[in-house]
Order: sequence, then C-alpha cells, then structure tokens
Amino acid sequence: MAAPHPTIVLVHGAWHTPPNYQSYTDDLQAAGFTVHCPRLPTCNGNRPPNAEFSDDVAQVRSIITSCIERGERVLVIMHSYGGMVGTDAAQGLDLATRKAANQPGGVIHLLYLCAYMLIPGLTPQAIVEETNRTEKWLQMVEIAEDGTSFLSNPSLACFSGLEDQSVVDKAVESLVWFPLGPGNAVTTGDAWRTVPSTYVRTSRDCALVPAYQDIILERIEREGVVPDVVEFDTHHSIWISLPKEMVQLALKAAHDERNLK
Repeated sequence: MAAPHPTIVLVHGAWHTPPNYQSYTDDLQAAGFTVHCPRLPTCNGNRPPNAEFSDDVAQVRSIITSCIERGERVLVIMHSYGGMVGTDAAQGLDLATRKAANQPGGVIHLLYLCAYMLIPGLTPQAIVEETNRTEKWLQMVEIAEDGTSFLSNPSLACFSGLEDQSVVDKAVESLVWFPLGPGNAVTTGDAWRTVPSTYVRTSRDCALVPAYQDIILERIEREGVVPDVVEFDTHHSIWISLPKEMVQLALKAAHDERNLK
C-alpha cells in the first residue's frame, strides 16, 4: 500500500497573492494533496505597509504547527521570496526533532521553486549587490515614498514565456504593492540543514535571475549541504508554464527516499 501524501504548505512570493497559485493548488489537490496557501501579511496591499518579514514567518509557522500537531507530515513548497519565509518558519519543526521530543508530525521536505534558500544572515539585497545588479533591480521595480514597491513590468518579470495573454492579464490583476523592508530582512533559519531539500533552477528567469540562484546554491553548498537541483529552461512562474512537471516534482519530493521517516 502506497504511503499517504504529506500535507503541502505552499508559500507564495513577493507581490503575489494566493489567487496567483490557484491553478497549482488545484492541480496538487487533484493529485491527492491537501494544500494550504495562506496569504502573507506583507502582501495585504496596505499602503503604507503594516506588516514585515517576521509577520510572514509567524503566519506560515502557525499553519505548519497546526498541521504537525494533528500528526501530519508536511512538505513545504516555496516560491521566490517565499523561500526565506518558509525556511525560517520551518525551523525546528522537522520530523526528526519532533520525534525526539515525542511530538507528532513534522516537516519532511523543503521544495524551493526558484526561491531564496538563504544561509542565516543573508538578505535578498545582498545578493543583488553581489551580482552587481542594483541598477537593473531599480529598473525592475517602481518604488513609492510610502515604503512600498511594485513591478515596473510584471508581465516581463514574473510571467515571461506564457503564450496565453488572458492568463498573464489575470495573474497581473492579483499582484499587490509590496513593502521594501523584506528585501533587507535578515534570515535566521537553516531548516535545510536537517530537512531534505529540492531546488528548482529556472534558467530563463527574469525575476530571480539565474545569477541569483547560482549564488544561493553556491552558499548552501559551502555549508556542506547539497540539495537535489532540478533545472528547467523556463521562467519565474514555473507552475503555470510547466504545470504537469510541477505536480510530478511535488509527488517526487513528497515521497523522496531521503525524506525524514
């Protein structure tokens, strides 16, 4: 008898909201998964912003905790900015740590979709500066005096490569203004040290460009951790451009032989 699927906690990216991931959520549910995709507090669209990175972490950690306290195993899927949120949120909630404390459930796998898989202390802004892309970053976003930002060309940044313009238009409608603060937020979690991980590298990404992803992976590998890296010749919204492949990847991550037992 096949092992039951773990519960999925899907952590969305900056400027995005859960409706941007509805097709992926639907596909995962059709494959038999229970999926939670909470709206991050920083993506509430408020101007000036009234939430920060720590609020996002607390929100996701609360969802994960609720699941594991019911005895559920959890697969955390993170996209873009959601990577740094999910990593911090999963800290100390892995299955092995929970078992050692005689507690039920736990996180068994971390799946990063072109996401910030950061070592503690590293920030997105530091990666931008290290790749000498500050000027290009400033061209990519519109910055307001109230401390929020929006993508100058969201169709290009997030939805390149999608042929159906109606899909792009609908996706853009669900985007919101996002605080500047999380770009300089210092991460503290390193759940990837103890939880098996998979990293999806997107070679045509215009948002989290390949140069960023390469630095992320290099830093992680310097820490002695080697995630399973899967590369796709596609853009940032990979669950839209390659829906079947992303469901299969979730299934593989859910039942990866490396997973905590």
